[in-house]
Amino acid sequence: MNFENRIQKYNSLLTGNDHKIISYLNANKHTVIDKTIVDLAEEIQVSPASITRFCQKVDFDSFQQMKYSLVKNNSMEQNKTGESFEIIYNYYETILKSTQQFITEEQTSRIVEQMKDANNILFCGVGNSGLIANEFNSRIERMGISSKSTTDPHGMLMKSALLKKDDLLICFSNSGQTKCVIDSARLAKDNQAGTIIVTNYHDTELTALADEIVLISSYKYIDDEKFINTQIPGLFLLDLLTYKLLSNEDLMKSRKKTLKAINLYG
Repeated sequence: MNFENRIQKYNSLLTGNDHKIISYLNANKHTVIDKTIVDLAEEIQVSPASITRFCQKVDFDSFQQMKYSLVKNNSMEQNKTGESFEIIYNYYETILKSTQQFITEEQTSRIVEQMKDANNILFCGVGNSGLIANEFNSRIERMGISSKSTTDPHGMLMKSALLKKDDLLICFSNSGQTKCVIDSARLAKDNQAGTIIVTNYHDTELTALADEIVLISSYKYIDDEKFINTQIPGLFLLDLLTYKLLSNEDLMKSRKKTLKAINLYG
């Protein structure tokens, strides 16, 4: 897992000292490889033990492994002075590769089985996350799976309150801090419905309510304030799950049937 993904995954464990270390490392990627842990500690004005603890928190085996990971990431960074087409293409590639480090084949297969077994599925999210929720609902409705999506806070709470034991709630929240999404997950949990949380951060109030946590990469680790796309990782996940769902013969037949109806009468 690359340096940025480790920071994202273990963000809730990091202290003020850790963020001080991260800021220095990000600003001095090209020189870190030549420094000892003592040199680095003196320049950051923390103790060598603080750097060692930081490496352990973000799951590096050693200080050396952390340095090489940082240098490798630095060598892969793209030149922002190029054509805009190339810049955006490279950003997409970076985000997709980063998200790929979080999502496993086993996890996507497990989620697909949960979706196929559910009586009803409710997708929820607010803002850009809501767009992903609506898109996923649109896709699986065409496969004949009973589902709804909602981006309205009150609608989200009402629908979640009516979920039952064999239903499934799939929440999209990049921050993991959206109150109505947290409350909806809590209602679903109280009703013994399954809960899948798609988010950027692992240890949040929202993920504490999850039966399954799906981490996706955050666009915030692209160091360019002009790039604001938050949806690429979510759409990548949707494509993975859709592809697996349509490997099921019955779901594929249903999709073809609904598409035929739309083509004839839509």
